[in-house]
Amino acid sequence: MNFKSNYKNLIEQVTIHKNTTVISLALILTFSLGLMLGFLIKPNKPNPIIIDKNVKIGLPNRATLPNVSQQENGNFVASINGKAYYPVDCKSASVIKKENRIWFDSAEEAKLQGYSLAKNC
Repeated sequence: MNFKSNYKNLIEQVTIHKNTTVISLALILTFSLGLMLGFLIKPNKPNPIIIDKNVKIGLPNRATLPNVSQQENGNFVASINGKAYYPVDCKSASVIKKENRIWFDSAEEAKLQGYSLAKNC
């Protein structure tokens, strides 16, 4: 078999399956055009991700917690970023940054705000 006979066989198959061939070519053309259009519409540079360290989504805030002591005194302390509260004399309590500390007069007060006692104290 040479190239001419292969070409003739291909032409015969195309004429026999004319409808299938036309539909297949139309689908391939539509897919290719859609892909090229997608690349043309795509923006050239990606949008930068902006991380604001001051925004803490879903975490308690001193302004939103009722009956929480704003002063640095009390028997228990917790972090606005955590879920545990610590007695003042606990070593882990001193690790909490001052700007993230929330003070409580009693353990019950901390529990009412959704905090639980730290397991390491």
